[in-house]
Amino acid sequence: MLVHTIANDATNWWCRSVDEVKQAMTGPWPRYSYLELGALPGAVPCARLHVRHLLREWELASLAESTELLVSELVTNAVKATVGRDGLAVSLRLSGDSTRILAEVWDADPRPPVLKPLGDDGLPDPGEEGGRGLFLVAMLSSRWNWYPTQEPAGKVVWCEMEAAGPARQALLHRLRDCASGGIYDGG
Repeated sequence: MLVHTIANDATNWWCRSVDEVKQAMTGPWPRYSYLELGALPGAVPCARLHVRHLLREWELASLAESTELLVSELVTNAVKATVGRDGLAVSLRLSGDSTRILAEVWDADPRPPVLKPLGDDGLPDPGEEGGRGLFLVAMLSSRWNWYPTQEPAGKVVWCEMEAAGPARQALLHRLRDCASGGIYDGG
């Protein structure tokens, strides 16, 4: 397992273009961390633990719970997309400033991520296997998207989390409860 934490540096992150590297170097993200994980089930808890400790170190512990959840969803999808592809690893890059975290996860499948259709209640079908991960990413992050990579071929799915006010915190807790099958009690 390779862990690389850097400050004020935009290493050759999946062969970004020169303009993207310049933006990363001068852009709003003063902190970076890179973690490479084998495409194995153990990658998900390792990624969660890395997020928890890193955000505590960066003094962004208030974002740790939602960031851990979203990173675990993205890494789970990345492991599924990468397993069995000539020993390729999945990669996690975290970038942050004083109020936001950007999580980027690379996998070896160049196809775009698919957000499954929602039921009449606006939620994923609880009886269907899978399909809730990207829903959670879409609902709990400030924004998310993906981009293809050339070398190595694959894609990066990313999401950004921001420090939330009380109303957003209540919504986040409600969504977490619904996603985990819990009952929201309004608290």
